[in-house]
Amino acid sequence: MDKRLLLFLSVVVLFVSCTSEQVKPGDLTCEYLSKPLGVDVPQPRFSWKLFSDARGVSQIAYRIIVSESLDGVSRETGDCWNSGKINSDRTVNLKYEGNALRSNAKYYWRVCTWTNDGDSVWSNPVTFRTGLLNSSDWKAKWITARETIFHESPVLRKEFKLEKRVKEAIAYVTACGFYEFCLNGEKAGDHVLDPGITDYRKTVLYATYDVTGMLKKGTNVAGAMLGNGAWNMRKVDGRYSWGEERTFGNPCFILQLHITYTDGSQEVVVSDETWRYAMGPVTFNNLYGGEDYDARKEPAGWMSAGFDDTKWSGAVLAGNPGGRLKSQLMPAIKVTAALKPVAESNPEPGVYLFDLGQNIAGWWRVQLKGTPGQTIRIRGAETLNDSLFPKPLGPVDKLSTKFRYHSHAWTDYTLRSDELEEYEPHFFYTGFRYIEVATGNKENLDLLRVEGCVVRSALEENGTFESSDSLLNRIHVAGQWSQMGNTFSYPTDCPHREKGAYNGDGQVIAETAMHDFRMASFYTKWLNDMRDSQEENGRIPNTSPTLVGGMGGGVAWGSAYILIPWWMNHYYQDIRILEDHYPAMRKYLFYLKSLGAQDEKPDEPFIINYFDGYWYSLGEWCSPGRNDCPNHAVVNTFYYYYNTRLMSKIAEALGKKGDAWYFSTLSDSIKQAFNEKFFDPQTHLYGTNEVYQTYQLLALVGDLVPEEHRQPVFNTIVEDLKNRDNHLNTGIIGTKYLWPVLVNGGEENLAFEVATRATYPSYGYWLKNGSTTLLEEWSGAHSHNHQMFGSVSEYFYKYLAGIQSPMENTSAGYKHIHLQPVVPDSLQSAEASVETVAGKVVSGWRKEAGLFRYRVSLPANTTGTVVIPASPGFILTEGGTRVWNGESYLKGVHGIKQIESNNGNLEITLGSGNYTFELKAL
Repeated sequence: MDKRLLLFLSVVVLFVSCTSEQVKPGDLTCEYLSKPLGVDVPQPRFSWKLFSDARGVSQIAYRIIVSESLDGVSRETGDCWNSGKINSDRTVNLKYEGNALRSNAKYYWRVCTWTNDGDSVWSNPVTFRTGLLNSSDWKAKWITARETIFHESPVLRKEFKLEKRVKEAIAYVTACGFYEFCLNGEKAGDHVLDPGITDYRKTVLYATYDVTGMLKKGTNVAGAMLGNGAWNMRKVDGRYSWGEERTFGNPCFILQLHITYTDGSQEVVVSDETWRYAMGPVTFNNLYGGEDYDARKEPAGWMSAGFDDTKWSGAVLAGNPGGRLKSQLMPAIKVTAALKPVAESNPEPGVYLFDLGQNIAGWWRVQLKGTPGQTIRIRGAETLNDSLFPKPLGPVDKLSTKFRYHSHAWTDYTLRSDELEEYEPHFFYTGFRYIEVATGNKENLDLLRVEGCVVRSALEENGTFESSDSLLNRIHVAGQWSQMGNTFSYPTDCPHREKGAYNGDGQVIAETAMHDFRMASFYTKWLNDMRDSQEENGRIPNTSPTLVGGMGGGVAWGSAYILIPWWMNHYYQDIRILEDHYPAMRKYLFYLKSLGAQDEKPDEPFIINYFDGYWYSLGEWCSPGRNDCPNHAVVNTFYYYYNTRLMSKIAEALGKKGDAWYFSTLSDSIKQAFNEKFFDPQTHLYGTNEVYQTYQLLALVGDLVPEEHRQPVFNTIVEDLKNRDNHLNTGIIGTKYLWPVLVNGGEENLAFEVATRATYPSYGYWLKNGSTTLLEEWSGAHSHNHQMFGSVSEYFYKYLAGIQSPMENTSAGYKHIHLQPVVPDSLQSAEASVETVAGKVVSGWRKEAGLFRYRVSLPANTTGTVVIPASPGFILTEGGTRVWNGESYLKGVHGIKQIESNNGNLEITLGSGNYTFELKAL
C-alpha cells in the first residue's frame, strides 16, 4: 500500500478515535432505570447523558432506534422504532413512539447524537424488557394456605419437568405480604422485603427476574416462603406493635414463569392449586414485633427435586386482592452493606452486646454454634443503659429497654444442631446501633459472630459534599444515613417505631434526597401511593400508603402531592408526572378549598382553621421544646396558598389556561386573607405576639409579605436568632426554609453560625453527644433515626457549594446551571457534586493566602453561569490565563463566553467543561 495513503488512513482512524473519545452518549436509562426488567409502560421514556472532556460541547440532534434484536440496532435499522434525526438538544425523558410493544419481550435500543462540532456518535446498545402489559397476560392464580395464618410463615413448592434446553426464562412474581422466591434451592435475585408495600386493594407490585441460569433440563423445583408484611398485621401480647390491627387475610402468592426453549417453543409455569405447602421454620413474623425462626423445622431438601411432599397440603386459591398488578419499576429493598461491630462485650453469662458504631436500619446476621434446641434472642436499640444519647460500648453496659419498639421487638432463633449455623431475618426490620444476643439458658455459646445488615431501597448515591468544617461534613453524612434508614419503598418516618410513610416528613426532605440519591423512580412509586390513598372527598391522608404507620398531620402533609410532582418536573424534566397526577392533584386542591367553609370558622373561607380534630390539622412539628406550634392555621393556610399558586403554574405548563387563571385568582384571595388575619404591621409578626421563626419564614418564602414590610419581617428572624445565641427555633417545616431565607437576605455568616452551633438546639448538639443519624426531637428524646431535619443539606449543596437547583436559578433538567457559592468568613473550603439528569455537576472553592480558588465542572450539553464575590482591583485567571483584568473581560479562553461585574460579584457565562479559576489581588 502507498505509504502516503497509509499515513492518511492512520490520521483518519486517529481522528475518528479521538472524536469518539471526546464525545460519547452514555448512562442510557429507560424509565429512569438502567437495563430494566418488567417495563409495563406502553410508551416508556429514554434518557442519556453526553460525556466529553472538551469544552463547549452541545447536542444539536439525536436519533433513537429500538429493535427486538441486537442486529437490528447494530445495523441501525430500528425495526420497532426509528425516530429519525430530530433537531433537539433534549436528552431526558424522550417518549417511545414506535410499534406497540409486546409483553415479555426483550428490546435493544441505542441513540445517535449530533454535536455542535458536526460529529455524530452512537452509544453502545442497551436493553429493556417489557413486563406483562395487560391484565389478560396473567394466567397464574393467587394461592395461599388453607388454614388461617396468624404468625407463622408457609413455604410452598412445585416440581415441573423441562424436556428441552432453555434459551431464556423470565419469572414474574409477587405476594400480598412479603415473599422469597427460589428455584432449585437458590434464591432468585437479591431483593428482600419484596414487594414494596402499597395499598394492595389498589396496586400490587410484581418483580421480574431473569432466571435463565437457574433452570436445568429435567425436574426443577419452584419454591416460596411467605411473610405477613403489611397484609396480615396483627397485635400480639408481649411483642411490639403499632396502630390498629389490620388483616386482609392470609399472605398469598402469584408466579408466572415464561420459558423459551432453544428451538423457539415456549412454556409457562404458573402458581395454581397443584402447588403444595407446609408451615416452615419461621414460626412468627410481624413487621413491628420481629421474627422467630426454629431451624429444627426446616424441611430438609424441600427445595430439591424428589422431596417427598405427600404429607404437605394442597394450596388453595386466594381471593384477588383487588389491586392492579403493576411492575415494581424502582430499586428494590436490598441488603446494601454489612457492618462489623467496633466493640463487643459479654457482661454476664449468656448475654452479649455489640456496638456497630453507626445507627442503621435493617437487621442482624449471626453465625453461631451452640446446643441443639438452644434458643437465642436478638434485640437492637439506639442507646445503652436507657440513656438519652448513644456512647461507645463499655464492659458493663446494658441494652436500653425504655422503648417498647426496642425491648419488645426481637428475633428468636432456635438451633437445630451443634454445628455452625447462620441466621438473618426474612420478614422484619428495625432501627438500632447496638445488638444484644441472649441465650435462653443463660449459657455462653461455643461461637458467636454478629454483623449489622444495612437494609434499604437500593437507591444509587447521587451527591457528595465536603468542607473544611468537620461538623458540616458529619451533619451531611448523618443526614444520608437517616435517609438510607428511612427508604423502604416509600419514605418512612422512622425504621423502628411507626415505619409509616408520613407525607409531611417526606416532602420536607425531598429536595435534599434528590441531591443525595437518585430518587425519580422511587418518588414515581410513592406518588402512585398517594393517588391510591386519596379519599372520596379529595383528601390526601397523612400517610401514603395508609396501611403502615399512624395518622396525624395537616395540610403540610397532604401538600407532598403537589410539591413533589412540581419538584420532579424541574429536577428531572418530567412533565408526565404532572400529566398523570393532575386530575387527582386538582381534586385535592378543591378539597382544601372546601375546608375553608367546613372548619371551625366557616365565615373565613380562605383560611383553613382547626378541622377534623387535633391530629388532622397540625401546623409546625417538633420545634425546640415543643412538639406543636402555637397557631395551626398559619401553616395550614400557608400551604393552601402555596399549593394553589403552584397549581396555577402546573396548569399553565400543561396548557390548561382556564385552571391556571382560576388557581391564580384563588391564590390572590388566600394571600389577602392570610395577611388580614395573621399579619400585624406594627410588630411585623405573623400569627403570634412573639416571634415564631417558622411563621416569619413561611411568609417570606411564599412571597406573602407586603413589599414594604419584607425587610422588617426578615429582621425579626435575624434578631430572634441572635437573641437565642444563633440557635434556630424551627421544627421540620421551618427548618427547610431557614437557610435559604437567611442567605437570600444577605445574612451568609449568620446562616453558617446557625448551622454550626454545638449546643442545644442544634445538629452539633446531637453529634457532640454521639449521634450518627438525625433525631426526631432537638432534645434527643425518642427516635434517633428520623430524616425530616436533613433539609439542612440543601444549604450545603445549593449555597455553600453553590450548585443552585432548578427551584432557584438553574433551569429545568439542569440545562443551564447557576453556580453561586456562599463564602462565610469562617469557612475555608466547600465542594459538592450532584449527578443530575444532564450529568455530573461539580462546584468547589478554597481560600488560600491572598487567593480564592474555584473549581467548576459542567456536563456536556449544558451551559452555566458562575457568580463569585470579587472586589474591585482583583484579577481572575482560568487555567493560568488571565480572563479579567480588574475592570473588564479578556477574551480568548475557550469555553468562557462572557464575564461581567455586578454588585460586587463577577458573573461568568460558560459552556460545558472543566474550569479552574483563581481570584487574586493585582
